[in-house]
Amino acid sequence: MANTVPSITTITLRWLLGLRWVGMAGQMMTLAIAGGVLKLELPWLPLLAVIGFTAVSNIILLALTKHDTPHREWAVATVIAADVLLLTVLIYLTGGASNPFSSFYLVLIALAAMSLGVRWLSLIVALSAGAYMYIFYHGLPLQGPGGIGEIGCPGYGLHLQGMAVAFFLTALCIAYFVQRMHRSLRSRDAALAEAETRAARADQFSALAALAAGVAHELGSPLGTIAVASHELEVALAKLHAPGPLEDATLIRQEVERCRTILDRLDRRSTSGTGAAPEPCSAVALISDLRAAMPAALNARLVIRDLTQGVTLHLPKQPVVQSLIILIHNACEADTQGQLVELEISHEHGQLRFTVLDRGPGMSAAAQKHAGEPFFTTKPPRQGMGLGLFLVRTLALQLGGEISHQLREGGGTSASFEFPATLIES
Repeated sequence: MANTVPSITTITLRWLLGLRWVGMAGQMMTLAIAGGVLKLELPWLPLLAVIGFTAVSNIILLALTKHDTPHREWAVATVIAADVLLLTVLIYLTGGASNPFSSFYLVLIALAAMSLGVRWLSLIVALSAGAYMYIFYHGLPLQGPGGIGEIGCPGYGLHLQGMAVAFFLTALCIAYFVQRMHRSLRSRDAALAEAETRAARADQFSALAALAAGVAHELGSPLGTIAVASHELEVALAKLHAPGPLEDATLIRQEVERCRTILDRLDRRSTSGTGAAPEPCSAVALISDLRAAMPAALNARLVIRDLTQGVTLHLPKQPVVQSLIILIHNACEADTQGQLVELEISHEHGQLRFTVLDRGPGMSAAAQKHAGEPFFTTKPPRQGMGLGLFLVRTLALQLGGEISHQLREGGGTSASFEFPATLIES
């Protein structure tokens, strides 16, 4: 399950939506102060109509940005252009160019510069400049006590104070939204890098699967021929009562069988199961399949704690069982004293977690760092290929999860395998 990375246009639309809600609140507060405190004569009906239209368009925009579906650049340009026009109507009705808040055109231009190409940005700049020129020559002057709308009037100091407030708010909005937009884009870049890493690992797994299938096919036939020949040689030497050569023939046959077992395990692990479709499964059913698939020696050392409270989950059962067997087998091999190995199953906040705990010597920092890389193993030579954890990690990444290893207090390792698993309501 690959993570969905939001597009730049989606991020921009979400920030525009936030700016619009903040702008609406500021507009309502400003109108309340202007009409209630300063006693200015305002055209309330058209002003409230503009704010109401903004609220309705916000609801529509909210529906469009709920998902991470990419939007075209013209959609962002349309929203910014609409905001330029709405701001123009508000400024036109409340003093024109003498309205201190005409500087908010700069906020919209800054957002356009962050998210649009040269063509659309040029359009927004031209539209803003044309709108400002229009309100400069045709804006309706404010009327209030003491001739507040006229230069040099007793209340003109309020206009200058308003200009200072508008400058501060404009600077604050530009700094805040541009910085937050920058952080959102950096988060998006990080998500894209992670998605590329997941894709690279998936390609790595596919290459390994193809290699394993090819090796198994090419070496299977000659190894089978050697096995048959060595067996016949054993029988012949046994009849001749030649113990020395018989031991050599037996060793050849045993080593051939070992090679065939390794090839079979490599082929089976690398080519089966990871693409299985999710299916409804409870932890009880999963544990039953796990117990049935494990050797008796592993079953005898395994203690399972089910903390899922019997819920039904949606997951690819067989690949998960195979991965758990790998983790449990590794834990049993790590603890040479034969102590019990624990498996804890939990489900919280949409994440299904399997934790395998052992009391072995624990993993070094270097081993924790490289665990899950193909052909990396801490086992002695001839005892492991370094593919088990790689396959578990590959499955976890395909499911949108991860594996991790941590040292336990008192010694040992805690290996966690977790991924999103949908809870099926009964």
